[in-house]
Amino acid sequence: MNQRTYPYLVSQQPESSESDPRSNGDPVELIAARRLSDKASLLRPLQDEHLLEVYREAKKMNLSEEFIELLEEAISMRHLEHRREA
Repeated sequence: MNQRTYPYLVSQQPESSESDPRSNGDPVELIAARRLSDKASLLRPLQDEHLLEVYREAKKMNLSEEFIELLEEAISMRHLEHRREA
């Protein structure tokens, strides 16, 4: 039985990870290494005030650092840094 290869699937033998120090060769890590700004753009539907409120609440509740960084990136993309602590 011939085995097909599908170029759109994540390779089981990743390329050298020297170019990206975040990746350890695990395909899941390669997918998760998506740029933070790409993830932050998913928050675009939130109004500015709601985004800032979520950020403040996340800080108060001591939520994950990754989530807070995501919110900070979205705030930075909107140039709302001056209103972050207000």
